[in-house]
Amino acid sequence: METTVSHATSEAEVRDTFGHIPLVPGDTFIKSTIANLSLSDQYLFQRFGQGPITRVPYRCIHHAFEAHAKVNPNAIAASHLGKVITYEELDHQANLLALELIKNGIQKGDNVGLFVQRSIPMLVGILAILKAGGAYVPQHIGLAKDEQLRYVVKSANINLILTLSEFKDLVPVIDDNKLIVIDDFLKLNINNSEKIVLPEIPVTENDICYIIFTSGTTGDPNGVQVSHGNTCNILLTSPGNLGMRPGLKVGQILSIAFDMSVWEILGSLANGATLVIRGKNIQETVSEVDVVISTPTILSSLDVTLCQNVRVAIVAGEPCPRILAEKWSSFCAFHNSCGPTETTIINTVKRFFPTDELLTIGKPTPNNTVYVLDENLKPCGIGEPGEMWAGGLCVTHGYINNQELTNERYVDDPFLGQGKKMFRTRDLGRWTLDGELEHLGRTDDQVKICGFRVELDSVSSIIEKMPESKRAATLKIDNRTLISFVSPEDIDQEKVKKQVEEVLPYYCVPAIVVAMPELPMTDRGKIDKMKLMKLIPHKQEEEEKTTSAKKDQKFTDDDDIPDLEAIQLPPQKKSFSRMWKGEKLMHYYRLFALLLIANIGIMIYGATEGNWWSQQEMRLDIISKITLVNFTIGILIRQQYVINFLFWVATSIPTSWPLSIRRRAGKIYHFGGIHIGGTVSGTLWFILFMGSLYYDFFNPQNETTKDITLLWVTTILTGILVFMIIMALPKLRAKFHNSFEKTHRFGGWTALLLFWVQTILIIQGNGSEHTLLENLFDSFSFWALTVITISIALPWLRLKKVEVDITRPSNHVILARFNYGETPFAGSSTAISRDPLMEWHSFANVPEPGREGFRLTISRAGDWTGELIDDMPKYLWVKGITTAGVGNVDKLFKKVIWVATGSGIGPCLPHLFSGETPARLIWATRNPRKTYGDELVEEILESQPEAIIWDTDAHGKPDMVKLAYKAYKDFNAEAVICISNKKLTWKVVYGMESRGIPAYGAIWDS
Repeated sequence: METTVSHATSEAEVRDTFGHIPLVPGDTFIKSTIANLSLSDQYLFQRFGQGPITRVPYRCIHHAFEAHAKVNPNAIAASHLGKVITYEELDHQANLLALELIKNGIQKGDNVGLFVQRSIPMLVGILAILKAGGAYVPQHIGLAKDEQLRYVVKSANINLILTLSEFKDLVPVIDDNKLIVIDDFLKLNINNSEKIVLPEIPVTENDICYIIFTSGTTGDPNGVQVSHGNTCNILLTSPGNLGMRPGLKVGQILSIAFDMSVWEILGSLANGATLVIRGKNIQETVSEVDVVISTPTILSSLDVTLCQNVRVAIVAGEPCPRILAEKWSSFCAFHNSCGPTETTIINTVKRFFPTDELLTIGKPTPNNTVYVLDENLKPCGIGEPGEMWAGGLCVTHGYINNQELTNERYVDDPFLGQGKKMFRTRDLGRWTLDGELEHLGRTDDQVKICGFRVELDSVSSIIEKMPESKRAATLKIDNRTLISFVSPEDIDQEKVKKQVEEVLPYYCVPAIVVAMPELPMTDRGKIDKMKLMKLIPHKQEEEEKTTSAKKDQKFTDDDDIPDLEAIQLPPQKKSFSRMWKGEKLMHYYRLFALLLIANIGIMIYGATEGNWWSQQEMRLDIISKITLVNFTIGILIRQQYVINFLFWVATSIPTSWPLSIRRRAGKIYHFGGIHIGGTVSGTLWFILFMGSLYYDFFNPQNETTKDITLLWVTTILTGILVFMIIMALPKLRAKFHNSFEKTHRFGGWTALLLFWVQTILIIQGNGSEHTLLENLFDSFSFWALTVITISIALPWLRLKKVEVDITRPSNHVILARFNYGETPFAGSSTAISRDPLMEWHSFANVPEPGREGFRLTISRAGDWTGELIDDMPKYLWVKGITTAGVGNVDKLFKKVIWVATGSGIGPCLPHLFSGETPARLIWATRNPRKTYGDELVEEILESQPEAIIWDTDAHGKPDMVKLAYKAYKDFNAEAVICISNKKLTWKVVYGMESRGIPAYGAIWDS
């Protein structure tokens, strides 16, 4: 789906373009926090990211229940296995138990354990705890292990536990904890019909309502503290209230330890509906209710033909298959939603219709915000993938007794400010043009297969689109193998593989498909991936027997994806050191400044002690020599033979020498600073020369012969030189690159010709008795211009048109193979052209082991490369010799890390393939195999099996600094080399250098 937006440039244009989008009052977000976005994206980021501003009718959730008990006392509050209880009875029993809790020391803010199973006494316990001012801490007794119950008691500081008589022996006795058996207590007090008056307890929206412990599949469970304000906001406003009202039945099918049970239980009771608590048969309960709240796994296990009474269904907790959504939306209002426990059950929701193009997770719920941010917590543009952060009233109060984790995942909300918090959901997503969120998986569900990033849920979702598929789960076996578990048992396993193969790249296709009657579920109704993981070896052996597989498989639960959040960068060096390593003071500019300052010093000397400018005499001869010296230096430093010589000298330093020497030698590629230093200084001197010539020309005291032709030639030459420098300014050069190339080439040639004309005019005007030729040979200018002319002409003397064999792996890239008698060294580049007078483009040579010649990898990066890829000529022009590039500095180090993005992989390839310097690759690009073709990707994987290849289409842009640092440490490398665009190259180079790590990358003209 296309999700890009045009970039409107004024507020009026934005409103004209996006006027159909409903607005929220005022500018919600602090403007400085979204300044990195275009104006149109700023507008949409605010409009999409903010849910409706809605009044919440109650501050405490049990107050809403009490209101219904007062208005409709005889209405059925709940039913369970034939037993029913009215709102009045439930309220009375809850008051009785609340008073007992108070007598046993429960005060406002205390946490009370609720270790029960689904039952009416469970409801009494929940309401009693809330009425007493406490927070209930639910655990599904009988399923939860003793170790887990003990951990919860200790972690939540629980001093009193409510349970049921049949489970009292399962409740762990810890210290002096009190235990109240709810059903036993109610039996003893069943005849107490006196109206209970509870003491006034000032519970507010900020007090904790319940504490849900996460599943703990990746470590100890964490108790999430959810306030009354959090709970009321989602349960008492639309769409979170799901239209629950008196007369409707709501199913209670989920475990009480799962936060979605709060939605069922308190959602129903706080809105006056009837809660139907299930027994062992989920199907029976769902068949008789109007509203069902579930996970996709549970819903997919039901027979929809028996659920036609359902009016509203909503799923959350895990990705929903589209087929499931289409089935249920055909007869009821079906909603897909998303949100972790920490954002109060859900914080986005979408009603799905079968005609919808996408099954999204919808928009932010009322009084809440959602931000799609990059790794630096900067807003992503509309349509760009990023990580979803949640803000607003849904953000809970952190993890109990775990301030460190709370501080890590609950951070200050920079968009809303005012001390508010936002929560990192770890869900990946992006905004559609309709202002809905497309869920792209989770950051903790990514694995690396064959060097590529794979989102496991993406594979499963493709399988679940098959009509015959109910549920699917995909897991990683090893670095090259995926396994998919699918239900039902009779599904065609080869058809499953083909389904994935038709949509996703080859490395996403599961090597093994295991069909099962049903996938195992956790007690919270989600697919139990831990159980599936334990089935892998057994199932694999079975698969190997039936298919006579020849290779042994390795099994691992390890996930080798770099966890960017876990990568801790060392602190940067002190401010002065950082400034010295900064962009404005990098070696390129230091060399430029060195030459400029040296020339300024010479100018000052000439204006003072040198007395080069006086009324009696202008030392034009000295000024001319200094001018030509600067131009000669500036031009020679870019001569191909000189470049190769400089790199040869610098990289000849043995790796046994101290790193402090080698890292400085690696900066050799910044010689471009000498080029601009020489040419700019030469131009300044020439302007002085012209001024001096004019002064001399119009000085009445000068009685020498005056040559008007010389004056005109000098003036024109000055104009050309100044114009060439102006066109070479970074911003103009980038904006008018083709014009810069033509100006540099034809302007340079014209300037050189005029220098020769000027030199001849000056020599002729000297009135020497020697011949012109003799005077030329005696002239410094003649020899300087000769050197410059040869330097410029040499590459053109090797101009030739050669045959090229071009293959096009994809519409984005071509591989151009040359074999005209040259096999260049790794790390060199060749200039090619279709029109030698008009343009030249250099690309990194990739020598192929065992073959003569070389190839160039050319990516679509502009009009010229685009035409080349589309047309694929049989012949191209080449000139000069192959020339060393920045990558050659890898020879100085024992091990290096190569960092590349997109087509930056090209210059890396010869170094990776040659293997002269041990290396590791980090490559971030869009859909690598589709973009660059199987052949190239396979070559990379063969030479770099441990490469980190990041698919930015699937997973967004990674933090390359963190990835580079981790690779640098893991590989014990000595340096990092980055080939990317200017912005990212500098980010990586500075990110490393400011932390003392040698880093290199061509930045602009270096």
